[in-house]
Amino acid sequence: MSSTQLAIYTVYERPRDYPGEFVVRRFLVPPGLPERDLFARGRTLAAVRAALPPGLVCLDPAPGDDPVIREVWL
Repeated sequence: MSSTQLAIYTVYERPRDYPGEFVVRRFLVPPGLPERDLFARGRTLAAVRAALPPGLVCLDPAPGDDPVIREVWL
C-alpha cells in the first residue's frame, strides 16, 4: 500500500467462500495491486477485529450493502 492510498477494511460474517467464519478484506482506494485481499479470518468478530490496524474508525454497513457485511473500518 502506498502512502497515497486509503485502506478500507470490510468485515464479513459467514461469506460464501468462508462459511462459519468472519472475514476481513482490505480494499485500496485508488485501486492498486492488490485491489482486494484477504486480510484476516477467524471464528469470532472479536478475533478479526483484533487483527485490524490500530486507530481505525468503525462504520455501519450502508443501506443496500450485501447482508453479510457486518462493519467497515477506515
